[in-house]
Order: sequence, then structure tokens, then C-alpha cells
Amino acid sequence: MIDVERLLILRAVARHGSKAAAARALGVAEPTVAHHLRALERSANVPLTVRAGRVTQLTPAGQALLEHANAIAVSLDNAERALHQHAELSVGRLQIAAFTSFASMELPAPLALFARTYPGVEIGLVEAETDDALALLRSGDADLVIGFADTATPPPSGLPLTWLKHDEYFTVLPEAHAEARGPHADMAALSGDRWISGCNRCQNHLNAQAKEAGFTPEIAFVTEDYVTAQHLVANYLGVALLPRMAIDASPPVPGIVTLPSNPPTYREIFVTAGHDPAPAAVAFAAMLTGVGISPVGISPVGIAAAQASR
Repeated sequence: MIDVERLLILRAVARHGSKAAAARALGVAEPTVAHHLRALERSANVPLTVRAGRVTQLTPAGQALLEHANAIAVSLDNAERALHQHAELSVGRLQIAAFTSFASMELPAPLALFARTYPGVEIGLVEAETDDALALLRSGDADLVIGFADTATPPPSGLPLTWLKHDEYFTVLPEAHAEARGPHADMAALSGDRWISGCNRCQNHLNAQAKEAGFTPEIAFVTEDYVTAQHLVANYLGVALLPRMAIDASPPVPGIVTLPSNPPTYREIFVTAGHDPAPAAVAFAAMLTGVGISPVGISPVGIAAAQASR
């Protein structure tokens, strides 16, 4: 295979008229230029240059090769320009995968700011629960993931994570439920109720909290739609443990009461762009903290300790 660097040296000699002038233009020593030209001629098995006085000219074979060298130089210039454009975010792609309640409550403002700041970057969003979103990141179908973890479902290992904020779980009860009259909902007192659960991580959290309270919850309904969950509660079909963000993202549902759980529990929200993040993903992750989302500065191993201290 022909060495690209040697082709570009041949091009420089043709443009500048001598090995010495080409060496000066390329910022290398003249013997280096001569060495590469000899190597290129050996690989071509035909002379490529000829001296005409002080000028170095190309032979017909050299001229034929020069056409390809010019095309390669143009292609390399275009590639370098494209890389600069991506690095400067004048072009590019940002595909975000985020869980639904965050996408509803926290994502629109930073997305709008990013779109105004980098109008050349194509932005996409897919709503996906955390495990599905992480699978999209690993497959290359997402550039950035916003997910959550808690004591029942630890954060993904082996990925660089930035922790954004806490989100407290609240117990959702029918208005007529006896527990709805207190300032808190005691998990142990709800052991006889049927439960409405959501995504896998939410269900793991519910099971863990119930186990802590000494019972196994009877999960009667499973839905990832938090509006549906609240309407099921309003119709006395069960009780639920829902994140505050999910409740706030839903329109008000009459006939329910939301109470802090006893003991209180939280999920921790993180953002990750993987090990080799695209420039757009890096810029957006940094932008998330600039629109009112305060990073909590918590490490994965600190989740349990943080939960226990509240």
C-alpha cells in the first residue's frame, strides 16, 4: 500500500519545485524529504522525479501519482475541517436517553438552552428507563444517559457518573385511607394493602423498603405510567410509592394524598456519557448544572450512607 505521508511529500516537491523548498514548507529536513521520495520510488518501481537544473520536476509516472496525492490532500483537509466543526459544536449529534419524569420536569430548559447555543448540533431524545437507556449508550444509539439509582438498585459499574440531584419517594394513598390522616405514611402500617408499582428499579425499591418494614408487598398492578398509577390509587385499587418528580410531572389527580414516607427514601439521579464521550455530550452534561440542577457531589458507594443519614 502506498504511504500517504510520502504522497504528500511528492505533492510538496511538485508545488515548491525542489526538495529543499518542500522541506522548508513542510518543516522537516531536506534529507527526510529525499529519503521518503526514494522509498516512494522503490515502492512504485519507477522514477517519479527528475532534476532539470535546480528544479525538481515530476516524471509522467509522478504526474499520474500527483493527481491522487491532490485528491488525498483535499480529503484530509475536509476531514480535519469536519473534526474542528465537531469539536467546536458547529455540527454534530446529541442523542439523549432519559427516564420519563426527568425528561418532563428537568430536561426542557437545558435542551432549549443547548439548542440556542449550538444550533448546528442535531438533538434527539428518547424516553427510556435507566437500564434500557444504559443499553442504548453501550450500543452507540445514545450519546448521553440520565438515569437513577438507589440502595435497592445500585448505579452502573464501570461508567463515569456525575450525580445531579436527590428525588424523594412519596407514598400515594386514597383520601379515605386511614394513613392519609397523618403527617407521614408508615410503611409497616401498609403491609396489608395492595400495591401499584412501576419500572423495575422502582419495584426493586418498593420491595426493599417493604422488606425493611417486615413484609412482602402484594403488587396488584404494574405500570410505568405515573398518571395511571395515581388514578388506580384514587379508585381504591392500591397504594403506591412514587418519586416526587414523577408526581410533579403529572397533572393533579383528585382523590389521592401524597405523604412523605417513614422512613424517608430517595433515588439519586446521574448523568453519564460513557468513556469516550462526544463533544456535544460533554457540553450538555456541563450545561445541566447551569440551569438550576445542582450537582449533589455524591459517589456511587456513598448512596447508602447518604440515605441512612437522612
